[in-house]
Amino acid sequence: MTILFAGCSFTNGMELENKKKNRFGNIVAKEMGHLEWNEGKIGAGNDYIQRTVQNAVIGHKRYFSSPLETIGQKTHKYESMVPAVGKRRQFDALRNKLKPREWEQDADAWYDGKIDGVYKQVFQNNRTYEKEGWPDLVVCMWSGINRLENLRYSAITKDWSWVVSAWGQFTLEKDNWKAGLDSTVYIDKQYEPGESDYYRGYVMRIRNANYNLRLTIGNMMAVKYMLKAKGIPQLHYLFSSGQYKPLLPLLDYKTYENTNNWWDSMDLNRQQCVDELPFLESEGFYDMAQRNKCRFGVKDHPLEKAHALMAERIIGDIKKNEFLK
Repeated sequence: MTILFAGCSFTNGMELENKKKNRFGNIVAKEMGHLEWNEGKIGAGNDYIQRTVQNAVIGHKRYFSSPLETIGQKTHKYESMVPAVGKRRQFDALRNKLKPREWEQDADAWYDGKIDGVYKQVFQNNRTYEKEGWPDLVVCMWSGINRLENLRYSAITKDWSWVVSAWGQFTLEKDNWKAGLDSTVYIDKQYEPGESDYYRGYVMRIRNANYNLRLTIGNMMAVKYMLKAKGIPQLHYLFSSGQYKPLLPLLDYKTYENTNNWWDSMDLNRQQCVDELPFLESEGFYDMAQRNKCRFGVKDHPLEKAHALMAERIIGDIKKNEFLK
């Protein structure tokens, strides 16, 4: 019997000394006599959570988490990718003016023709197939609303992988709810030269918190009603209240449909969303850890005491709802 845990680095147990033992997912599964199936991914957003739960259920294959093992490696030689002179002038004219971040300097060096080298593509596995079927319980810890993923074709390895964009520093402009210009965002380094600038511009200046919140609620609704249709018990939590409670009033903003003309949308308001998803107003894992004066890692992840408290909370909810009887 398995419990599926979906989320970001908080669910994964990042910065724990022994995450396989001490993350809340393992503590809960062990207490309930089940196997832990943990799909927490560092930097993941809510589109990832919806995709993962959907695929896990519709794929009809049960897994459980096993020790991380390296199962293969490929070595790729790559040459600097310098655009032709004319193309470079055109590209320079279009470059997004938001300043690059320090962790993307190697991508900029690609563009300037300074890098030739070798990239090692390491393949790993951390799950074991059990049998056909689906989890006995799904626990989602919803991530930040402003994160998103992309199925990226690698300029080095020449294959496809799901990659995330995550924030190092994040502020919001209150007039349009876009990311502030002092925000910093991680963009994967294996795009073609210049593409990271376009992607950063999209994440920071095209997407906005009003849209991202509504999209996240769509992710949550899709997971809720798919699991309900399959008869699979479910529990939902927030990784932090900070990206939810202060922004819920945005759901009461007037919105329109617009092509050439404007007409009223059928968007749900705050009360309708909260009635469907009461956990939107709940205390997040991060906030619970702060309230209980738990220690955090250097990258601001809750550590052992916080995971033990979160496990206790989930176990209490399982028993209260009479799941896994």
